[in-house]
Amino acid sequence: MPSAIETAFDTYVRAFTEPDPAARAQMIEACWAVDGRLVSKSREIRGREALAEFMAQFAPRVARIRRISALDCGKTIFRIRGIADLRDGTSAESFDAGEIDADGRIKLILTFAGPLVDA
Repeated sequence: MPSAIETAFDTYVRAFTEPDPAARAQMIEACWAVDGRLVSKSREIRGREALAEFMAQFAPRVARIRRISALDCGKTIFRIRGIADLRDGTSAESFDAGEIDADGRIKLILTFAGPLVDA
């Protein structure tokens, strides 16, 4: 049986490629805290409505999202590497780390675009 983190994160990833706005909204409600935050170097997205707007802009460009590492979970924290394969034939790698709340919804994702550089 998947953990709360695995369930929330899998739903979050599926929402990114869900073409139906109503279905996407249900997925976001199931996996994202009301005041959840997605933070990158260039922006902060706060709340379900803002996440839905971001996903609506991003979804048409994404063919699929795939994991390139296992989802590493603690009690309430997680990290993972993934790749978004875009419809234009390019790919975008990312590293995400996050936290879920007591209800099992994501309350924070820190996302870093691009591969990590070796030291």
